[in-house]
Amino acid sequence: MKRFVIVKSLILVFALLVGIIPVSATERPFASNGNGIAAFITDGSGNVVGANLTLSGNGTQLGLFSGTGKIQFIPDANDPNIVQVPGEITYIASNGDRLPTVIENGRMDLRTGIATGDMVFQSGTGRFEQVSGKAAIVVVQNFVTGAYEFTMVGSINY
Repeated sequence: MKRFVIVKSLILVFALLVGIIPVSATERPFASNGNGIAAFITDGSGNVVGANLTLSGNGTQLGLFSGTGKIQFIPDANDPNIVQVPGEITYIASNGDRLPTVIENGRMDLRTGIATGDMVFQSGTGRFEQVSGKAAIVVVQNFVTGAYEFTMVGSINY
C-alpha cells in the first residue's frame, strides 16, 4: 500500500512539473494582403510628416482582419526622394485577437509610392500572446487619395 501511495505521489509531482514547463512556440508561415487608407498628418508648414492608418485584409494565422496604425515620414539625408517609415500597426483578427507590429527598415520611394520594410510581431492577445517573428511588407501608396495596398510574407512563432 505504501508503495502505491509513493507511485501516485510521484505521478502527481511529474504531472505538476510538466504543467509548468513552457510550451515552445511553433514557427508557422505567415502571408497576408489587404488595403487601407492613410490619413496624412502635416506639420505647421504643410509638409506631410506621417499618417494614421486604417486597414483590412486576409492572412494566414489571422484570417479576415482589420487594423489601425500610425507611421512617420522621415526624410532620408542621402536622397530627397526617399523617406524612412517607422511606425506601429495592430492587426485585429475577426475573433478579437490582437497582433501588434513594429515597422523596421521601412523605406518609401516618393516617386513611385512603393514602400518596403519588415513588420516585426510583438506580443499581443489571445493566440498572439508571446508571439515573435517578422514578415517582409510591400506597400503601394496612392498619394492623391490616401488609398494603399499591401502584401506581407514571413513567419510567425506562437
